[in-house]
Amino acid sequence: MLPYATFALLATVSWNRWIEPYVDTGRELMVPWRLAQGERLYAEIHFHHGPLAPYLGAAIDRSAGRCLPARTGLALGIALLHLAALRRLLRGLLPAGRAALTTAIAVAAAIFLRPGGWLFPFSFDMAIAVAVLTWALVFATRAQTSRADGRAGVCLLLALLARPELAVAGLLLVGLTVLREPRRLFLLALFPFTAAAAVYGIVSAGIPPSDLVADGWLRMIDPPAAYANVYRAYAGLDRIGLRSAELLLAAIVLAILAALLVAAAFMASRAGAGSRTVSTGVMIAATAVLVALAALRLRPPTSLAETVSLFPPLPRVIPISLAAAAVLRLLVRLGGRQPRGPLGGVPDAVVWMAALFGSRIFLAAGYVGPYDAYFLPLPLTVAITGLYALADRAAPAVGAALPRLTSAALAVFLTFRVAAIADLYRRGAWSHVVTPAGGLWLPEPEGVTTRQALADLQNHFPAHSTLTGFPEGGFFNYVLGRRNPFWLDQFFPGHLDGAGEARAVALFDDRPPDVILYANVLAVGEGSRVFGRDYLARLDEEVRSRSRVVSIHGPGARPGARIGDPDFFVEIRVPIEPAAR
Repeated sequence: MLPYATFALLATVSWNRWIEPYVDTGRELMVPWRLAQGERLYAEIHFHHGPLAPYLGAAIDRSAGRCLPARTGLALGIALLHLAALRRLLRGLLPAGRAALTTAIAVAAAIFLRPGGWLFPFSFDMAIAVAVLTWALVFATRAQTSRADGRAGVCLLLALLARPELAVAGLLLVGLTVLREPRRLFLLALFPFTAAAAVYGIVSAGIPPSDLVADGWLRMIDPPAAYANVYRAYAGLDRIGLRSAELLLAAIVLAILAALLVAAAFMASRAGAGSRTVSTGVMIAATAVLVALAALRLRPPTSLAETVSLFPPLPRVIPISLAAAAVLRLLVRLGGRQPRGPLGGVPDAVVWMAALFGSRIFLAAGYVGPYDAYFLPLPLTVAITGLYALADRAAPAVGAALPRLTSAALAVFLTFRVAAIADLYRRGAWSHVVTPAGGLWLPEPEGVTTRQALADLQNHFPAHSTLTGFPEGGFFNYVLGRRNPFWLDQFFPGHLDGAGEARAVALFDDRPPDVILYANVLAVGEGSRVFGRDYLARLDEEVRSRSRVVSIHGPGARPGARIGDPDFFVEIRVPIEPAAR
């Protein structure tokens, strides 16, 4: 129950503080709602991933209406599904106590990260894909019966329908383990692939391939430069020198901590059987040192705060270590040998899938979402499994207390991460925002600004008015039930090419929305940050020249405010009538 207790504690601490209205949330809310209203995915709705998550969200909206708690409930279910898969996977790799501690650490280290944690993900399709791929590992590596393989195949099918580019890589890794077993290869590879192809054929029927590349699930075969920049930034490959230095520093810190544990285990073992008190005292002292270091990291004195902040997260070493382990495992299998070493008892598919997930955060593993939230848990649990194996192997030479000290160190780490998450959600000013679709808590100044903008839109514009937000305003569309006349709900880099921007300009000229909303939000990682200056400048110029400001809210409210200014604001504009223009 420890992983679930940790989950419940952190859910309580962070309750209803998961939604971030201005980046990706609008898309995740609006695409399913538009589906529920009868629009067609990929033909009338711009969406670059598989159809599973939007249709699940649409089913929620059809049954519950526009309801933030219902959508959050879907996210909660996906998160618990993933947690259960991690727990089941570790059940066959570690004793019960160690498995529980390891799974709880995965919860505290990643599940509740901001932005884009599991309780309201930046991408529901990513959350679904990671969860079902983890379950595919559970089924494919346990009983190895037709029923288990069939369940794994269904999980792989669901992953393909959620996030095809990630699922294809996962399917290949699982299929690699059963190349010489035709029955298993059919269930674990051919069946999910052909079934997914049939579904994509149905949802894509009648849509030109060029439209599927520009606005649909085929976007990944020709990703724009902005998408490549994002993936590179989330993997830490945009600043290789800095990330490599951080990686080296994290490795040094871990080596020092390991030396402390080894020394304590050695001293405890040399105390002798008749000096149990001394042995226990040594272990308590070593644990106390770790507690003090964790407390220093969490609450450093002012004089040390800047220095302490330079230390990178300790999980930074995990992805590159697992990449090396995956390559070594492949070489061992190609040589016809059995795997050995700390991960020798971990199935091939689990090692390779953990390395695949780790590659998405290769030099940037840490405690900042969105990618860490999804791709860190599995690599983290596999790494801790190897850590325990190392401790057990070294215990005869170093001291029998080493495995217990390893558990103590991990327990300190778990406590530290729980406290850090509590800090994340409870320190600073938060404001409760009530909407027609449910309430939520937002950090300031977003909270008061959002509340003012919502009141303005509700009080001064009729319910049937249309609304478009730049670079994103879908949160307001959803909670107020306002239709967006554009075919996409985000205007971030890479979402529109030159032809798409021209189409958007023409649409605005022909059928402008009743209300235009500007939010001072920057694109992070894409290589172009400021809407209207670094990207989509022609669209921004057209909108501004054919509309006027009626109100502006937030600390950045001032005449002439532009996206990219220092302070946050939400600006509301209306089109200028042709005669007035």
